[in-house]
Amino acid sequence: MQGQRARSCVGVFVAFAVPLAVACAGDVDGGDARMRIPPGGVPGLPGAPGTAGGGAPGLPDPNVMAADAAMRAQNPELFQLASQFFPGTAAAGGPKRLFRLTRTQLDLTTRALLPTGVSSAATDTVEALLPRDPLQTNYEYAAHLSWNASNFAPYTAWVTAIAERVRAAPAQVVDCSAEGNSPACLGLQAQRFVTRAFRGVSPEPQLARYRDFFVGSVTAVGAANATADLVDLVLTSPSYVFREEVQTGASAALLPAQLLQSVTYTLADSPPEALGLDPANAAALVGNEAALRQTAERVLAMPVAREKLLRFFIAWLEVRAPEEFEISTNVFPAFTPEVASAAVDETKRFLKHHLSAMVPRLPDITQATQSFVPEALARIYEADSKGGQVLVPLDPAKRLGIFTQSAVIASHSGPTTTRLVKRGVFFTRKVMCLPLGAPPPGVNTMVPMTPGATERQKIESITNKSPCNGCHTFINPFGFMQESYDAIGRFRTKEESGMAVDPKISVDFLDEGPVSTNTSVDALRAFTGSARFKQCFARQMFRFYAGRDEVAGDDPLLRQMFFAFASGDQQEIVGMLRTLAGSPSFAQRTEAP
Repeated sequence: MQGQRARSCVGVFVAFAVPLAVACAGDVDGGDARMRIPPGGVPGLPGAPGTAGGGAPGLPDPNVMAADAAMRAQNPELFQLASQFFPGTAAAGGPKRLFRLTRTQLDLTTRALLPTGVSSAATDTVEALLPRDPLQTNYEYAAHLSWNASNFAPYTAWVTAIAERVRAAPAQVVDCSAEGNSPACLGLQAQRFVTRAFRGVSPEPQLARYRDFFVGSVTAVGAANATADLVDLVLTSPSYVFREEVQTGASAALLPAQLLQSVTYTLADSPPEALGLDPANAAALVGNEAALRQTAERVLAMPVAREKLLRFFIAWLEVRAPEEFEISTNVFPAFTPEVASAAVDETKRFLKHHLSAMVPRLPDITQATQSFVPEALARIYEADSKGGQVLVPLDPAKRLGIFTQSAVIASHSGPTTTRLVKRGVFFTRKVMCLPLGAPPPGVNTMVPMTPGATERQKIESITNKSPCNGCHTFINPFGFMQESYDAIGRFRTKEESGMAVDPKISVDFLDEGPVSTNTSVDALRAFTGSARFKQCFARQMFRFYAGRDEVAGDDPLLRQMFFAFASGDQQEIVGMLRTLAGSPSFAQRTEAP
């Protein structure tokens, strides 16, 4: 098998009917199972040019009508607000698609498939070797998750390293020595391995090709080489690196095995088997609404689900990795690599603490006046560190929750200034979900170098009139309110020039009515307590976990997510995921690929 594999494929053409196959003749998966991705992507796969996206609206159904009636009866005013944010009444599932596993999902899937020490070393992971996925840096572009020159070569090199470890210890994957490497034993174990790798969705003809190919290869090149090449073929097969959401049954619902994968990867980035859920038993686990809800609840109770929740927050807040900050140490010498690392660690520790609660609530994160302050950040926060191991109180007049943490602030600052427009755009787009377009063609976007003017005054001078004021009506207040924090998150009352900072804002675009505040903390409290913030948080969770933008057919589900989240102002974070995974539309796929 080693060296015998045909290398005649010039591209990958994935059939949407099962089995997922590479269409070249004479090889295991209907072709050369190792992916060969052309530079522009693969037509028909996520991220390829011309790939359609978005869901198709369905027809109103009794489930939507019953859910709406229940919400209306419980809280008519909140239901009316939810209907304004999410007005659609025709529910539809997402588009049929092949969804490439993220870096995290590839790591967790491989660890579940192969023994420890074979799957990867501590530093030899997809997470460490591949560039960050769009899903992690900006999950609005998750539909473009695909293979390209920058990630395909590192991935195949990673698989090759795993195959070499298997070659040195093949019995950890297939061991038929006690049976004298009989064809029956070799075929059975190879089939079990491939079935697990493809997560129980492969039909018998596809399994037979792998099984027969492996059995013949043991005779030709020996068990060690054959097993290593089997692992190489499997881990580079489209059936392994893509998750299929194409096959549907009655009512456009995903088939049980596909739906079970959707539950475990959506909620925990893990294959079913890694969570103790047998794909062979998928019908019993997700075959009806009650079973689906029970399985989702089981997954949500696992630590890996909270770990994914942490990844969501880091992605939503767009927190940079320590080495990715763009802060100039010439202008801000206090922001050393040690401080950058400490800032990111603080935010992650803070989030882990609150997300590990039995019932995590968003206000505990957005409106907290305590944090874990490592020694390196003590001066930035003007607070006692206590080693960063326990929560310490922060000045409530200067700090309020996650948006006033150094890592979050510095992630949206410029190298030498606060870049208040950049901060405002982030808040407009990701925190409040307000409409935002690109600057009109021909408009000068350079900040004027006006002597004796504050950064705020400079921005106001060029954005308070048409055509800029349309977007900057939203952007500017969010940027102005954060001017009390310098580029690395230190509280300040004066700019570096010595001129006084003015964080006062006045807005009239909140559902609660006009709001005027004098301080950054008061503004943050008003915004994070608003209905618009809560509906945006529901949208952001949906986008991250569904791996796509919402469409009109998602409105009934989003309406339920928002209503349950905002009802009684409980803001239960995991509760929204429970609503998401338990919804009938979560199980449906309504658009042909």
